Amino acid sequence: MAATLLLIDDDRDFVSMVKLILESKGYTVHTAVNAADAEATLDKGVRPDGIILDVMMSGKGEGLILARKMRKNSAYKDVPILMLTGMRQATGFQPVKDDPRDPVFLPVDIYLEKPVLPETLLKNLEEMLANKKI
Repeated sequence: MAATLLLIDDDRDFVSMVKLILESKGYTVHTAVNAADAEATLDKGVRPDGIILDVMMSGKGEGLILARKMRKNSAYKDVPILMLTGMRQATGFQPVKDDPRDPVFLPVDIYLEKPVLPETLLKNLEEMLANKKI
């Protein structure tokens, strides 16, 4: 059975493209354009096996806030999150270290910068799902 994913990004063209790529590999993909939309999708009973999340949406750090919120929610704390963002390109933000993930500041399983090749996205997503805790 293919994994179910929740893709959260406010760039509708990007979402359409990534959704096509993921669905071509057998994934079931639900989409949301911001944190509120993502939470509404979850409230409707969607239970993703993994999440692909942008940082900058309606609010500048909305993805960071949502990732932290998910980690505090017992229903979703173990759902793996792949953060896929153009934050570095858009803001010039450079992580202090090579791996910007941090269990408090950035509690995600994988962090990738846009643009990303489809092969790179799929490889990282497959690894993340293979290592998921639930």
